[in-house]
Amino acid sequence: MINDSISDFFTRIRNASLICRDTVLVPENRTNKSLARILARHGFIESFDIQNRSLLLTFKKTQQKQTNIVKIQRLSRPGCRLYVNARKIPQVCGKLGLVFLSTSHGILSDREATNFKIGGEIIGFIA
Repeated sequence: MINDSISDFFTRIRNASLICRDTVLVPENRTNKSLARILARHGFIESFDIQNRSLLLTFKKTQQKQTNIVKIQRLSRPGCRLYVNARKIPQVCGKLGLVFLSTSHGILSDREATNFKIGGEIIGFIA
């Protein structure tokens, strides 16, 4: 049984991108689906499909056949939560990366949360 599904999601993506896999399977739940939707919308993955209660994420590749995911990390953990307001949302790699926030509007990227002018719990980031 997985205690922290978000950390598992990030770890599976990190491991698959390090060994240059084309796809990765992650467990399907509402949180993972929201994170996958944000990754697809911002161009970090090509697409995601639902297969047998799992999400199949297809990576977007560069010309050198590498993924464009350099780093993905969990920041807020179950034992140590991190909260920010709308004015203090951090930027990753000069706005090239994304920060994931859990807000009252659901899971949003840093850009979407800034547009809505809401803060929340920092889940993690991707660069």
